[in-house]
Amino acid sequence: MPFAVVGLGQCAYDILGRVDAYPAVDAKAELGEVLFQGGGPAATALVTLARMDIGTTFLGRVGDDDFGARIRSGLLAEGVDCGNLLTDPGRTSQFAFIAVEHGSGRRNIFWTRGSARPLSLSEIDPAPIRSCRVLHLDGLQQEASLAAARIAREAGVTTVLDGGTFRSGTADLLPLIDHLVVSEKFALQACGGNEPRRALEKLLSHGPRAVTVTVGARGSHTLSREGEEFHQRAFPVDTVDTTGCGDVFHGGYIYGLLQGWELRRTVRFAAACAALKTRALGGRTAIPTLAEVENFLSEQA
Repeated sequence: MPFAVVGLGQCAYDILGRVDAYPAVDAKAELGEVLFQGGGPAATALVTLARMDIGTTFLGRVGDDDFGARIRSGLLAEGVDCGNLLTDPGRTSQFAFIAVEHGSGRRNIFWTRGSARPLSLSEIDPAPIRSCRVLHLDGLQQEASLAAARIAREAGVTTVLDGGTFRSGTADLLPLIDHLVVSEKFALQACGGNEPRRALEKLLSHGPRAVTVTVGARGSHTLSREGEEFHQRAFPVDTVDTTGCGDVFHGGYIYGLLQGWELRRTVRFAAACAALKTRALGGRTAIPTLAEVENFLSEQA
């Protein structure tokens, strides 16, 4: 059956631990809470959409290790289709250890991409991409992302890029993206300087319909092809963990696109999704339902 959203990119397994304060070098810190959970930008965005009853499928690869099995089972438990998630025999999966500071929600991430190979061009099934409404990419698997974006463009499918880090080859992908939603780090790497406004203009010159640069606790800045420009504040919440905020923001953004909302409403909805996610340890634990987001936005109004 056709899926509304196809995601291609990273899926990982996260081991999260809460510490009262980060220790000095060669010191110890006891973990007050430990959580094991699936993660990864594109994968977590799909989980966000699945919790809002949107049909999704994930294109990627894991190793045949225990982490790979847990990544797959975690996605399936959330309702994300894994028919296009391949397993690489004899290889390892991406995983991360994340130390979260109690009281601030800040975190340090230590990760390895594992040895599972990126998708090759011959392994990309164009059928789900051509029949979906949105293709979501995180840009890590560059060759596969570029091929998938070309398939989507030819089929008239909307493309969204989660840009966390500007990598070699990313520039080739940008002209094929309709909605560019990137981190402040990505914007500065891609454009230089330290002014979000100039970064928006430079990124928009690549041809997307809209560019949004997220700036953490300072919210986000958006500029559209039609010249609409606005700042969306970050909603105040009692933050426990910021892991996965950007991923969930993308899921909320895509949900707005699927509803045909105007851009300002879409970004506001995405910001609410990200804020609610911070309520608990883990990138997926507190991803909200649609009703939770709607209630939250009603309270904010």
